[in-house]
Amino acid sequence: MPELPSVAICIPTYNQAQYLLESVGTAVAQTYPNVEVWVADNASTDNTPEVMAQLCQQFPQIRYHRHSENLGMTPNCNWVLSQPKTDYVIRLDSDDAIAPRYVETLVALMQKYPEAGWGHVATQEIDERGKKRTIRRVARKHEFQSADEALQASVSGLRTASSIFIFKAEALREVGFYGDGSLKYSEDYDLAVRMSDAGYGNVYSDDILAEYRVWTDTHKIRPKRKGDQLQAYIWIYNKSLMPAFQRRGWETKVIDKCRQKMALIHAAACFSPIFTTAERAELIALLKELGDSPALRLRLFACSFGLGPMFDWQHHMELKLKGMIKGWLSWLKNSSKVSAGVSP
Repeated sequence: MPELPSVAICIPTYNQAQYLLESVGTAVAQTYPNVEVWVADNASTDNTPEVMAQLCQQFPQIRYHRHSENLGMTPNCNWVLSQPKTDYVIRLDSDDAIAPRYVETLVALMQKYPEAGWGHVATQEIDERGKKRTIRRVARKHEFQSADEALQASVSGLRTASSIFIFKAEALREVGFYGDGSLKYSEDYDLAVRMSDAGYGNVYSDDILAEYRVWTDTHKIRPKRKGDQLQAYIWIYNKSLMPAFQRRGWETKVIDKCRQKMALIHAAACFSPIFTTAERAELIALLKELGDSPALRLRLFACSFGLGPMFDWQHHMELKLKGMIKGWLSWLKNSSKVSAGVSP
């Protein structure tokens, strides 16, 4: 019987001791045998070392490393993903969790499709207290998506349900992990584009095999990061997507159209009262760099008269409708499998 591929679940963490028992617990509870679990503590100031000492004593497959100083989020993530000598590595943030069959399911898919460099699953969104919210899915019919198909689809954004991924370790090393830390937002989006550009497809399971935590933003931190988000999109379009299309001799007008659409989507948020006049001017300049168009200028004009909430509501309803359609399509697919006598 051939030896099973080796797998490491890598958990970067910083000041999230209250969630480590759950995240690490789901990592060591996998149905797949011989899974290593690596935890990289980015110089936490809470009781993370004490929690990890307890876990390491209980589970010998855990490798815990505490940095003497905070490296930053991306360098810490890159560090822990680069340590194992396994065939596959999994990125799991310390406030998220995976189902017992996560590794078993995705390793089987990765072996089924050798051209795949990474994989992802349908995900249950939860809040900071663990309360279930919506189910995140990807609207696609097939388990495997080729590199070219993924590259073309990624023009309109990251096509995954969360940032919980399995990677073929050699593919992740080839593309340089999550980069050098230049991006302060959407590193996972950029990585997905670079993986596709390098020729790696991806696999997807529509089974709900992960929990992704979304925090209630009571301090309005996420809106304040709008500039980082827009700069990241500009970077990804300019540095990753456009060169990938040009190398293949593909028409790039679709990129221009998606940039303009992306700018329209984010225009209303830039008129939030949390921004000063100077900050708003900087954001508007970034919007125009992302995707200037007559439609954007018209929307900016409308938002300046207080119509931003109307556009936000419209976008929210579009996302809600898409989520309902994805759920319905998933139910229809699983119903067809049951009718055909196949386990969903």
